[in-house]
Order: sequence, then structure tokens, then C-alpha cells
Amino acid sequence: MEEDNNYYEARLDKIFSKGSLWKHRTFRTILDPFSSEWSDTDLDKKIEILEKIVASNEDLVVLIKDYKTRYNEQNRKDISSSVERALAILLQYRLTKRE
Repeated sequence: MEEDNNYYEARLDKIFSKGSLWKHRTFRTILDPFSSEWSDTDLDKKIEILEKIVASNEDLVVLIKDYKTRYNEQNRKDISSSVERALAILLQYRLTKRE
């Protein structure tokens, strides 16, 4: 079955690997600080990934909503509920780094 281009993973694939499967397509490396995927990238790389997404005109609010919806539908509220923590870590890192 072909993946729907509306799924957030397919949209990330287009941004980062021209439609091929991108290695961080689950997006847990960015949005789940309690996952093993989180350790795949450092905080600078996570910020760089987010900057590229924003530069592509992808709406982060929609992307994050789709991510949370996907994991809620899979009954993985442990994953979907960690988004706010991840974003707080990234924001604090970015703001501290600017000083």
C-alpha cells in the first residue's frame, strides 16, 4: 500500500530526502526526549532540522498535531505527551545559546 502524501512522515521525506525514506521520519529524534531516537541527534542538529522544516514552508503546528494524532491513534500517549517537554528543551537550549 502506498503511503498517503498527507502523512507527516511523507512530508518530512520530501523535505529531507526527496521522497525517499528519511532516517528520522518518525520525528521522535526531535519530539520525544524519552526515546532512543532522541540520542540520534544533538540539540544543534535538532534545531537545524526544525529550521529546514520552517524554511520549506511546512507548518510546524500542523506537523506536530499530525505527529501527536498518529501516536494517539496507536494508543501511545506516552510518546504524544512528550512533545511539550521536547519543545521546552529545544527552546531553552536555543535561548540559552544566544546569550
